[in-house]
Amino acid sequence: MKVFGIDFYKGDQTHLIRAIKGDVNKPFGYVVTANVNHVVLLENDSVFRNAYDAAAYRVCDSRVLMPVLRKFDAGVPEAIPGSTLTVSVMDEAQREGWTVTVVGSTTDVLQVLAQRYPAVTFLHYNPPMGFIDNPAEVEATLQFVEQHRAQLVIMSVGSPRQELLCKMIADRGLAHGVGLCTGAALNFLSGKVQRAPMWVQKLSLEWLHRILSEPRRLAGRYWHDGRRIVPIIARQYSQQRHKP
Repeated sequence: MKVFGIDFYKGDQTHLIRAIKGDVNKPFGYVVTANVNHVVLLENDSVFRNAYDAAAYRVCDSRVLMPVLRKFDAGVPEAIPGSTLTVSVMDEAQREGWTVTVVGSTTDVLQVLAQRYPAVTFLHYNPPMGFIDNPAEVEATLQFVEQHRAQLVIMSVGSPRQELLCKMIADRGLAHGVGLCTGAALNFLSGKVQRAPMWVQKLSLEWLHRILSEPRRLAGRYWHDGRRIVPIIARQYSQQRHKP
């Protein structure tokens, strides 16, 4: 059953990792990681909605959303934060000796990752700021992914840009592998940005840790999303109640 119009992945992380491993040499598909911000964006952005609908896997990234999904019987057993998923998939990449393309991020992050995962071949393309509004820059990004075959493509250019890129790559049908739309996950993985302690994550307070860590960038967005999500949840509840 869809919640917020999203057909969420209904397995746990172990099953998702197994599925991703089975897809890395198939035609390109991608994973999106739904959180409160995405639910809000999906309300009025039909292009973003189309990219979400076309994803191979739509996982719940947010422990904040999990009580809501349980209330609506979405069948989602657990939250799978994108940062946690990225660590597990990169561990598989190290074991299997995969090639990993990173779109976005910075050279210093890639240097740390190369030291941490010596069996992985990293390919890196960092499009310029504002690239998504420049057709030539978008085309250059797509061609880099298509011309450099990799088992894994990690998108680190933020939403909705990363999801739109993955949709374009999948539509063109020239690439293989699995795309991960996991935003800042590589910053956490490299240690460039410190993730919340595990006890904070388990209390579903990672959002608060992130606000305190980056108040200028995140406080306004989180306040906006928090106000917008309330009527969206209320509407979903009303729809559920009136279902035959």
